[in-house]
Amino acid sequence: MSFFSRKKQHPTAQPAANVTITQTPIGQQQQPSGSLRSDNPLDAPSGSAGAGSSGGGQPGSQRTRGSSPNGPTAPPQSSSSSQPAQQQRPAYPWSARRLNLPPPVVLNKPGVVPPTSPSPSPFPRYGHALPSTATAAGDLYIFGGLTGGEVPSPRVGTCQCAVSNVLIVWGGDTKSDPKSNEKQDDGLYLLNLVSREWTRVTVHGLGPVGRYGHAVTTAGSKFIVFGGQVDGKFSNELWSFDLNALRTRAVWEFVEPAGGEVPARRTGHVCLTYGEKIFIFGGTDGQYHYSDTWSFDLQTRQWSELQCIGFIPTPREGHAAAVVDDVIYVFGGRGVDGKDLSDLCAFNISNQRWYMFQNMGPSPSGRSGHAMASVGAQVYVLGGESLSPSKTEDHTLVHVLDTSQIKY
Repeated sequence: MSFFSRKKQHPTAQPAANVTITQTPIGQQQQPSGSLRSDNPLDAPSGSAGAGSSGGGQPGSQRTRGSSPNGPTAPPQSSSSSQPAQQQRPAYPWSARRLNLPPPVVLNKPGVVPPTSPSPSPFPRYGHALPSTATAAGDLYIFGGLTGGEVPSPRVGTCQCAVSNVLIVWGGDTKSDPKSNEKQDDGLYLLNLVSREWTRVTVHGLGPVGRYGHAVTTAGSKFIVFGGQVDGKFSNELWSFDLNALRTRAVWEFVEPAGGEVPARRTGHVCLTYGEKIFIFGGTDGQYHYSDTWSFDLQTRQWSELQCIGFIPTPREGHAAAVVDDVIYVFGGRGVDGKDLSDLCAFNISNQRWYMFQNMGPSPSGRSGHAMASVGAQVYVLGGESLSPSKTEDHTLVHVLDTSQIKY
């Protein structure tokens, strides 16, 4: 995927409300272990914990639950001498977990002995796809991307979503030679997570042109695509595919806005669903980088640019996001100057306020082209790349944000 570096003017940031970080004694934390599942995601956290806080607000800003008028406070620590000293250290929201790599999962075939050696690590990798939430069984599925300069999959900059027991993959840069005249693959692919079989859907009528750098989300049984780019042209089209149509006649629907303003054409943005609305943030059109936040009402079919308050994130592309309750968490991306960002931002949908954080623990290094997904209250950051890494990456670690440690 290409990245661009010209700036777009963005709204002046307003003071953010205070945020409290819950500090839990280390001795009271449960240490997960096992495969990449929500019930047993990874091995024990790597690195030490310490006290944390977020960017505080100014006088007159919204009070937080359990905070003082002077800023965020942590719940009082027990002073009982019976507790070992090491259990008094607070826990950070960010942590790094080492991957557990069991043998590959394969279909049982007569005469074929299942492998017993550990699976190879899926990282380093960037430009891959990851559903924004785990499956009902707590699994996260990664598809595509680039790794180590080699192409393990025939596409990069793709997107996917999980609906029930089906993984949906659409789009991505499928050209092996950028100078060739071949078209990008516009096929819609379904992976049955039970049978582990791929199917390319036979679609009737017109559909979105194959592209990359787009963003996808789901709303009920509908798979929704917004934006993206192909051959230097950028899109702000909104397309929908209803999985229920697979029983009758599979067709794409071009979602025509009912009127009013629409977001600018863009690529490298994020798109998520909350309630009856989808939300997009950021991206670029090759000339400008954006820091705007839009919502699309699926009932009225109208776009609205949100007049956000708080600490508005800087313009970026190639970032990733996940939603927990009514909060969208955004991490990283590539900024206007071409440098990869390492900031964590949060958008509270209910009050349309952006938050930024500091002293959150062992956070991921700056990166773009990564993917994020939520599993309950935890947000996983997987993969990504950095043009100028500040330190050598340990690709056996996955970064996890425990949002239950953050109180708004």
